[in-house]
Order: sequence, then structure tokens, then C-alpha cells
Amino acid sequence: MLKKIRVYGVLREYTKQAEFEADINTPQEAFSFLFSNFKGLEQAMGEQVYCVKVGDKVLNRNHLNIETAKNIKIIPLVHGNFISFIVGAVVKYAAKKFIVNTIIQTVVTIAATHLITQGINNLLSPQKQTRDPSSGQDPLDPAALASNYSFTGLTNISNAGVPVNIAYGEILVGSIVVSNGIDTVQVEGTN
Repeated sequence: MLKKIRVYGVLREYTKQAEFEADINTPQEAFSFLFSNFKGLEQAMGEQVYCVKVGDKVLNRNHLNIETAKNIKIIPLVHGNFISFIVGAVVKYAAKKFIVNTIIQTVVTIAATHLITQGINNLLSPQKQTRDPSSGQDPLDPAALASNYSFTGLTNISNAGVPVNIAYGEILVGSIVVSNGIDTVQVEGTN
């Protein structure tokens, strides 16, 4: 059965269309429909938080595979950290109003101004969290980049998720180990 998929905000700007009709059953299939029809959309959507509505009901990530007969809306959410902005403004006001000592007032005002600036920065350009929740490592951390999965050098890596190139013809490239193993065997020789 054909259902309408309505997209809003930056998603509408990316697709250059506000509404689609597709033969889908679940909101997850709506995402698959969009990803397969617009190259690079999956990566672009990964940088934004979205609200998925089926009818008037808001779905969370665990319920995207529920079959529905209603139309699906995908709405990008505005987000950012405005708490530091509010705390900075309150601290700056309190410093001017209640602190009599000029040196302490100046130090507290500078700290509050920093909080206000940080809050405005977070509202205008929120930073994506890069720490992996499963491993607890930040892939942008130099210590994480230094982890070495190699056996014979930096070009041989065996960690998961590395793309394997398919080449036709004669080329010169670095190696990527697809599978490897090490066995130890006791060898007795006559020297």
C-alpha cells in the first residue's frame, strides 16, 4: 500500500522535495527508500537528530520496524547546549550584583563571559560526539589512532570494518589483510 513520507527542514533541502509516495510498511523502510534514492543522504542524516512521527505518535529508535498504515513524517530536531549560556548569564548578573571586590568580580565575569560564548558557539554549531559508546574510545584521540593491529607493519591492518578494494588490471597498492592466523608448532630437527 502506498504511503506518504513527508520530510522537513534540512532533509527537505537535501532531497529538494517535501513529500514522497512509496510502497512501504515500516518507518525503517522509509529510511531505506530515502537512502537508496539519494546518494550520500545516510551520511548527511548521521549528522542530525531526527524525530519520526507516524500519524500523531512519535516513535523512538526501537520502534522503527513496527508496521503501520499511516503516513510517516521525518522531522530534523534543533539541538545544542544552551545550558552553559544560561548559567553564564546568571553568573555574570550575580557577579555584578552581589560581589563587591573588584578583582573577584572581574574574574567571575570573565568566566561567565566564557560560558556565554561557549553556549552561543554550541547553539550555532553543535559538535558531534565522537566517542564510541561500545569501546569508550574517541577515534579522533591520538592514542586511539596509535593502536596497531598489524603483524608486519603499518600497512597490514586486521581490524574490523576496513574496506577491501576490488581492482581490475595491474595496479600497485598497499595491502589490507582480509584474514590471517598464527599457529605454533614444535619442530624437531637434526642439526
